Amino acid sequence: MRRINIGLLGCGTVGRGFVDLLARERERIRGRDGVDVALRRILVRDGDKPRPGIHRDLFSTSAIDILDDGCDIIVELVGGVHSAGAFVRRALANGRHVVTANKALLADAGRELFATARRNNLRIGFEASVCGGIPIVRALRHGLAGDRIESISGILNGTCNYILTRMEQDDLEFADALQLAQERGFAETDPALDVGGGDAAQKLRILGELAFGPQNVRMRVHGIEDVTRAEVEQARARRCVVRHVATARRAGGGIEMRVERRELPEFHPLAAVRDENNAVVVRGRAVGEMLFQGKGAGSLPTAAAVLSDVIEIAKESNRMGALT
Repeated sequence: MRRINIGLLGCGTVGRGFVDLLARERERIRGRDGVDVALRRILVRDGDKPRPGIHRDLFSTSAIDILDDGCDIIVELVGGVHSAGAFVRRALANGRHVVTANKALLADAGRELFATARRNNLRIGFEASVCGGIPIVRALRHGLAGDRIESISGILNGTCNYILTRMEQDDLEFADALQLAQERGFAETDPALDVGGGDAAQKLRILGELAFGPQNVRMRVHGIEDVTRAEVEQARARRCVVRHVATARRAGGGIEMRVERRELPEFHPLAAVRDENNAVVVRGRAVGEMLFQGKGAGSLPTAAAVLSDVIEIAKESNRMGALT
């Protein structure tokens, strides 16, 4: 049985979830998929910080040590654009497959990175970059590859959805619902990227590229910072709910993308999506309307998506007899 060595960049919330999930599922993966996935090195900021359950010999504070250590697959979970981009480019230059959850990087430089990977016969797995544990990337790349996608509509940001749900169900003002989201770990200390719509816009660009290919894109982004309790109550009086919805559709020779809050009737498939959950409605010419729904955030759902990409690349490479 071939051992697949993983170089993990980042051991924060998702990185730690990946380590724990792999430890829990490694034997099952060996038996079911015929590959032995093993952590070889882990990039951390502080090598002296105690991390129970992880041997300290795995830690390194040097990304180069890990990128040049001969790992078979590099898992990038450091986030951001500049450092992460440099790490991914070096991994590809070294002939290594990459798995990432970095939506910001893919929205900024995805076309370049994927082109580099194709030239070098490498794979970039990115299921975890959109909607956490929901397999929407795999569905668009494989399951729906034979159909023409007409539109995508979804709740892509769990922070916004949690805030709007709490305002609706607990009669909270925006500031109070945001504070609750921060206390529960669903919102960052600086929530601007989430509540301003930027996070959902990054995810929508990734889904749009998968669904429609390279196209002329017109994007409009509006967040929820100015939503009021009165607006939510008025919607409820009309038997509607307020949701932050990202939509991409074919229009006028290109793709129109919108990220905005909308008033949805109670019977709408996205109206029942609550708290930190995500959902995506895909409309295809042949298949009609399909709904994907589930946990869009959290360490373990996201880590599960990362691990699924690692397993897929490892199995495919194992069948070919080598990773590069």
